[in-house]
Amino acid sequence: MKNVKGWLALITLAVSWCALYWITGSRTPWNQFHISDNENGVSAYLGDIPTINYDRMGFTKAIVRYIQSEDAWLVGTERGELFLFSNEGRQLWKRSLGIGKLISVCISNDTKTAYIGETSPEGSLFAIDVKSGDIRWQHKASDFVGTEASLRSHPSIVHIAVDKEDNVYANSYRFKMTKDGTRSYNAKMLAITNEGKLLWQYPATENIDCWINWCDVNDNNGKVVISTSAYDYRPDMKYRDTLYFLDKKTGEMLNSVWVPPVPPFENTVVRSSPNYSKDGRFLAASCSDGRGLLFDEVGNILWTRFVSKPAYVDSTWINASGRDGFVTDYGVVFTTINTFNRENWQLPTPLEHPSNNSIFLFDTEGNFKYQFQAEGTMEELAFADNLVACAVGRNVRTHNYAAHGMLLVDLQDGKEKLFFQTEGPCQAIDISADGRKVAAVEAPALTSQGKILGAYRLHIWDTSQVAGGRK
Repeated sequence: MKNVKGWLALITLAVSWCALYWITGSRTPWNQFHISDNENGVSAYLGDIPTINYDRMGFTKAIVRYIQSEDAWLVGTERGELFLFSNEGRQLWKRSLGIGKLISVCISNDTKTAYIGETSPEGSLFAIDVKSGDIRWQHKASDFVGTEASLRSHPSIVHIAVDKEDNVYANSYRFKMTKDGTRSYNAKMLAITNEGKLLWQYPATENIDCWINWCDVNDNNGKVVISTSAYDYRPDMKYRDTLYFLDKKTGEMLNSVWVPPVPPFENTVVRSSPNYSKDGRFLAASCSDGRGLLFDEVGNILWTRFVSKPAYVDSTWINASGRDGFVTDYGVVFTTINTFNRENWQLPTPLEHPSNNSIFLFDTEGNFKYQFQAEGTMEELAFADNLVACAVGRNVRTHNYAAHGMLLVDLQDGKEKLFFQTEGPCQAIDISADGRKVAAVEAPALTSQGKILGAYRLHIWDTSQVAGGRK
């Protein structure tokens, strides 16, 4: 009798799960553990998140990094969850870090520690043991730049870099809307040892009154560089320069560089760069106005190139903003994103800018080598020798949903090697050092017709075992 009751309970549970799916269409609970395997690799579901409108400015985030020491993939989500997945898509561990969104990551040189940044009422920087998922230490950005939850002014750790001693350099900021409709900014750079001791903060006794989105460190000359941006550029702002160079040991400001704006822009904005070359001799930066710049190690401009020159079309200024700047063994890489209306990014444009959604390559003398144009924004790049893996996301102008996916390009000649399509926009990506393995995170999106594209999931491909390309 007891066995019969046990079986009846199991059958009732199974029927209730099926009924729940039939009624709601929900993936819960079984897709929490679902792994799919097909000719284009494996995918693992990362949980339910709010589906954002396809055309919205801000969009779903994720982080993913290959961990050499574990031969596994570290994945962070908008749900504040951190995972380690095997190459087969099996979950090795999971850590819930809080209620915030995980938005930045950097891996220690020995790949045993992951430094994770979040956006939340605390805006924490975490040091995570990669093997176990345990938290080694934690610092709260709210202790440095404040927080005002009632105004939704939450601090963020927006970018992280490490030097050869695994000292951590992290940009923290928050902003809020003032009563007159303008924005005010509070930002600091934090320098922390790999054991969690605060080395210094810059500035020491105040906040930077603009955004500091990016940073990089140069072990060859002992400098850290941070870049600035601001929607509102006011005469009373104290930190008005484009780049600030600091002593990486003390945090002392050594020098700063102002890059003059170009019409129709009123200020120079640098968001996802600059980055140093491996030898520390060069520094590449991309500006929102469409310029790519190469600096020497102390900030002198060696050359400037317009990769996307603003155009005046049908009484409207349109541009494809520059975003990334990297110096590789094969040349200097700049990227551009979607075409936008200069006056209001949400408004449509008469046409697409011919330089949008592209990779541009120059040699270090500034000679143009090629342009590779994708069909959607390349949300993130990851490099492995001559290969660059690109997470291709939305094209908010064409709504070409077939553009989404992982794109592999050869830096030597600018030719496409592989393309694996994802249903939803691809938002984050990484590649193993040998170029054999690539992982990316797809996000769901709501189209203007009310259709949901894709889901929040991790994809893993072995590029040596599958035949990619366009279908």
